Amino acid sequence: MDDLAATLDLNLLRLLIAVHDARSVTAAAVRLDLTQSAVSNGLRRLRQACGDPLFIRTPDRMMPTPYATRLAGPVARMLDTVGEALARAPGFDPTTSSRLFTLRMTDIGEAVFVPRLATAFSRLAPAATLRTVLLSSGDTASGLARGEVDLAIGFLPDLKGDWYQQRLFEQRYVCLAAEGHPAWKRRAAGGAPRIGADAFRRAQHLVIESPGSGHLVVEAELTRLGVRRDTPVRMPDFVAAVFVVAQTGLVCTVPHRLAEAAARLAPVRWCEHPFELPTFAIRQYWHARFHHDAACAWLRRLVAQEFAEPGRPGAATH
Repeated sequence: MDDLAATLDLNLLRLLIAVHDARSVTAAAVRLDLTQSAVSNGLRRLRQACGDPLFIRTPDRMMPTPYATRLAGPVARMLDTVGEALARAPGFDPTTSSRLFTLRMTDIGEAVFVPRLATAFSRLAPAATLRTVLLSSGDTASGLARGEVDLAIGFLPDLKGDWYQQRLFEQRYVCLAAEGHPAWKRRAAGGAPRIGADAFRRAQHLVIESPGSGHLVVEAELTRLGVRRDTPVRMPDFVAAVFVVAQTGLVCTVPHRLAEAAARLAPVRWCEHPFELPTFAIRQYWHARFHHDAACAWLRRLVAQEFAEPGRPGAATH
């Protein structure tokens, strides 16, 4: 019987159930959209495979043998299970879902993305939960592949392999310093804040060392340009660095979206960087396993709607 289960055509099992329920080869053929001869041939193959006549013709119907009756229930349940497994998942309704969505990003991402996403969730998916984990807290690639993380958002040049990605916006680096920093006092009256190359070199700097992010590209470029700095403070977290900068005479090189948010919340100012540094694209990344998952697709659309640059939509690429 084990060999039979391994080799039997699934369509023959559907035929078994159709004849069992209809008690008629003709009615089973109509139900399966087959010819009567096709059902008869299939029934012959079933009988040979099972070593049992399965159905006996009586004056008014085809009656199952005890063996066919014993098969009918388990086979029907098995076919239902297979059908459910093969069916596409139902659509996602954010208004009723209590799903937990997990995003992996830096602390900059938390400062930039979470306020607007939290507002959108409260409006569109009030019972759902938005959770963030830091890029430095684990293996992003394996977390996405296992489904422990729905999306990774940021500048992640090392994330390669079976990933989909979508560009959201371009990011550049700027200089951030406290409101009362001498560099701002030396600027021309009424002019935009700025720090010249010499003032940048003379200043003391807070350097960000953020594991799991692409920030090291910036530090490498400053080194390549021969820019030597006094760096008495080094920290792993961008948001914490903002509050240190606000209370010291340190200058910090940060992404401009963080600088814009920081200037609204803390006594700091920012200006364009005196050195030409690489720009980079912030993207959202997800694993191919979840590309067709309805809930994940909804989350990705929401992120794109909230943060993709106007007029420059990034198509999902693989």
